[in-house]
Formats: sequence, C-alpha cells, structure tokens
Amino acid sequence: MPKGNPNPIITPEFKANQFKRGDEGTEPLSEKLLCVRLTHSIDEVLRSLPNRSAWVRRVITEAAQRELMKDGSKAARE
Repeated sequence: MPKGNPNPIITPEFKANQFKRGDEGTEPLSEKLLCVRLTHSIDEVLRSLPNRSAWVRRVITEAAQRELMKDGSKAARE
C-alpha cells in the first residue's frame, strides 16, 4: 500500500518559505548535481556563509568562463 499524503496541499506559507536560488537565475539550472569533497578547513568556512550555494555557483561559473570557455557560452577546452 502506498505511503504518504495522496492529496498534498501547497499552502501560500509553504511556497513563501521554499528554498530560493539566491542569485540572478538568468539561466536554468542543470538537472544533474555536481558534488565535490573539500578539506575540513574550506568546508568549515563555506558552511559558515549565509548563502553558500549562490557563492559556490558564482565562483565556479566565473572560473569556468575564464578558464574553460572562450566566449563564455561554448565549451572550448585547451
């Protein structure tokens, strides 16, 4: 027998408190997740940030555009 709520209701309060991206969000996010393991010291600093996902996303995007992409949109590995 299936478990869970067969008729879930999303209230306005629930919608208002859902996770927000924290960045401009001009381009849709990938469906796939990218996970990395960090050293303890870096992990501790990142987890202390109020919006670490937006910061990590911005830093990775800037580095990828600078180092891996010629015009910022098409991958061109050297």
